[in-house]
Formats: sequence, C-alpha cells, structure tokens
Amino acid sequence: MPKSALLALVASTAFVPAFAADLPQRRNAPAAPPTLSACTESDSIPIDAFGFTTGSEVADPGSFGASLSYGGGFGVRDGRQAAHGLQLQGSYGLFPCAEIGPYLLGGYTDATIAGVAADARSLGAGLEMKYRLLGRDLNGIGLTVIVDPSFNRSDPTGGGEFTTYNTGLRLFADAALVRGKLYAAANLSQDLTWTGPSPYLRSSTLTIGGSLAWQVVDGLYLSGEVRHQRRQNELGLGGNVGYATFAGPGVFWQATKALALSAAYNIQLAGKAKGQPGDLDITNFSQHLLKVKAAYSF
Repeated sequence: MPKSALLALVASTAFVPAFAADLPQRRNAPAAPPTLSACTESDSIPIDAFGFTTGSEVADPGSFGASLSYGGGFGVRDGRQAAHGLQLQGSYGLFPCAEIGPYLLGGYTDATIAGVAADARSLGAGLEMKYRLLGRDLNGIGLTVIVDPSFNRSDPTGGGEFTTYNTGLRLFADAALVRGKLYAAANLSQDLTWTGPSPYLRSSTLTIGGSLAWQVVDGLYLSGEVRHQRRQNELGLGGNVGYATFAGPGVFWQATKALALSAAYNIQLAGKAKGQPGDLDITNFSQHLLKVKAAYSF
C-alpha cells in the first residue's frame, strides 16, 4: 500500500470516535405521570381519624373490609338514660369511586323518665352507598356523597312494637392542611325519619360538623371536632323542636396494616328544646355521646 494511502487511513480512523460521540444518543421515553382521579390519593387519611365526623375516602375497587362499632348516648331530661348500640358493617369497593356497605343494627336502652321505666330493645339493618365526586390530589378537596337507607324495629317496655325507617343524605368533605400531618373534614347530613305504625310520624335531623385531625406519628391521629344538630317535626327544615351543639376529642390508631381502632367522645355544650327550660336540649338529644370502632381490611 502506498505510504500516502496508509497515512490517510490512519487519519480517518482517528476521527471515528469523534463522529460517534457527536451522534444523537437514543433516550428513554419519559415516564408517564401518574393518572389523577377522584378515587385515589397519594396522601391517604383514614375516614375514622376525625371522630364522629367522617372523611371522604372510599374503598378501592374489589377491596373488602368489616367493622364493629359501639355507640352510646347518656343523659336525658327528667330522669336517666343509657342508650347502647352496635353496628356490624361490611364495605366493598364496587367500582372506581363507589363503595357499598350493608350493616346490621342492635340496640338496648336502659332509661327511667319521670319515674317511669322506658327501656327498649331494637334490631335493624341498612345499606350505606358512597360515591366520591372529588379527590384531594386532583381538586384540592375530597368530596363524597352518601345515601344511607335503614330500618329499625323497636320493642319498648310497656308499649307496642314499632318500626322506624330512616334515609340519610350526606356530604363528606376533607382536605390536607399540612400534608402528612394536619387534615380537616366537614360533614353535612340530613336524616329523614318515619316512625311508628301508619300513619307514620315524620321528623328529620340536620347535622353540620367540622373536625381537625393531627397525625402525631405514623398511624396515630388525634382529633377535635364541633358538631351542631337540629331536630324538626317534619321532613323539611321547618318545624324545629330543638337544637344542640357538641364538641369533643377523638383518637385513631392503625394498630396493624389491616386492623384499625378508633374512639371519640362528644359532650353537649349548648342547646335548647322548644318549650323547655335550660341551656341544653336533653329532650331530643343525649348530653354525652361515645363511639368506639374496630375496623379490619381483608
């Protein structure tokens, strides 16, 4: 090979790496951002972290859980009352953003009003149906609508059995004030009630509540809430017969990945029953309320 040709070949090979380095390199396609929806949250908070007030989240599609709740009401005008109730409920994520929760009810009231025994037992059932409209990640606020029909068969001492039908219409909202630490929730509910054998007595109860929950450590929340209730002797918002304002603390503990325990206490701070003296309504509402709940996710 001529010397000049050999030199040209060596020179050309010296430039090959430079040409290769100048070629555009193939880049991996950027990861698709997570899809935001009303049904999922990157910063989840338990619905029971707010006390009697309830958060907005719903079960994931196909997931199942069960819970057992105790509710107690104590204190009544012109006597004494200790009302105890149990609720056994299952919950199932029916499809995205939707949850159904059938439940069984059982109750016992030990009461004496104006010197007369007013004990009662009751059994019932219901179906809570939830649909989440807004998510915190997507909208800054979580919002869920609930329809909750139920019935209760009561057997009071010294009286005939009667049936109570109730339909609860509810809105549950929540928001993260400090992600991972501080959360707020607000509830608006209207319970429409038909009581007794025909012709049924009609009444309703409006509930407005707000709560703050603070995550002290992972899985442990402390809360404080204020709730206001108004009782009407008709299905609408007229015919008010009494109102009461409650406040109290709550605690929630995620004991294991599947088991959660919670408790809440409310005391009536102010109220008024129509035609009754005093600054509390202990004719239509209890003076002290207690809730204890155990929930398990499968």
